[in-house]
Amino acid sequence: MTVDNLIIIKGGAYSDVKKALRQWINLYSNDLEEDLTFQLFKNGKGSHIIQADKRLDNVSFYYLVNYLKYPEGIEYKIDIEGFTTGDEENELKNKNLLVYIFSTDKDYDNVFVTTSENENFKVDFNGRITETKEMKLYRLPGNLNFEAAESIIVQHQQDFLQERKTSIVNLEKRFKIIAVIILSALVLTYLIFKTHEDFMTINSYLAFAVWGWLVFDYKLLQVDKLYYGSVILGLVILLYGNILNNAFPNEPKTALVLCGATMPIFFLALQRPMRIIFRKIMKREPKMERPTPSVADFIYSFILFLLSITIPMYIYLV
Repeated sequence: MTVDNLIIIKGGAYSDVKKALRQWINLYSNDLEEDLTFQLFKNGKGSHIIQADKRLDNVSFYYLVNYLKYPEGIEYKIDIEGFTTGDEENELKNKNLLVYIFSTDKDYDNVFVTTSENENFKVDFNGRITETKEMKLYRLPGNLNFEAAESIIVQHQQDFLQERKTSIVNLEKRFKIIAVIILSALVLTYLIFKTHEDFMTINSYLAFAVWGWLVFDYKLLQVDKLYYGSVILGLVILLYGNILNNAFPNEPKTALVLCGATMPIFFLALQRPMRIIFRKIMKREPKMERPTPSVADFIYSFILFLLSITIPMYIYLV
């Protein structure tokens, strides 16, 4: 077995490494060749080996190493090194490469590379390659113990499509339940608290809550049908806010309600084009988790969060 596209992982449970590998394959399966094979081995206690298919290109290999280091929904601490040969038309072409994640890395969307000539580079996922002061000596892997091979073969989306279908069904159920709760809360608030002194405050809280739900339940908006459903819900809330504004023209807190009622639809209007731009640049969906997994995700989340709050506040409250 050669060291082309070989990955060595120290730390983490075998089951977690296997899960992370499967997640990456599912995530990028549309971009992977049919029948690519990934072999997973136990390499003694607390160590694992992945032999990726030799047809896997450098960019995909870099993404794989990075994802295994920072898998979604898996908590473990590992050290990871990948070994491959440069196949792109750049300064790494035809060189033996040691690929790793530096311990102090805070960007999360890159890998570090040491060549067989001990040249050190940082490879960003936007394609930029820069020399780095982080020094690591190239070496070949040693003391490998290939135990209990398990193969995972890319079969375009049979399992993934079923998993995706199940995920969408669950998202649809959640959307329907929460949408019914929101609309019911608005109706009940109007019927019960219409004459109460805190009526406007309660409505503003409900509108802010809808905005918060859309921000943090971001995967809903990655499904077109649910995105458009959210737009309809946002328009209903905006209409409701304007109805209250016309019905209670002398109420001092009407501006607060209008601000809250505008935030959901304004957020949705920003989210769609920004998501398209992010996917085009990063070749993946953005994540608005806490903590954000990369600088790019942080910037995306921060801009959406900031603009969808500050602009409605500036319009109605300043």
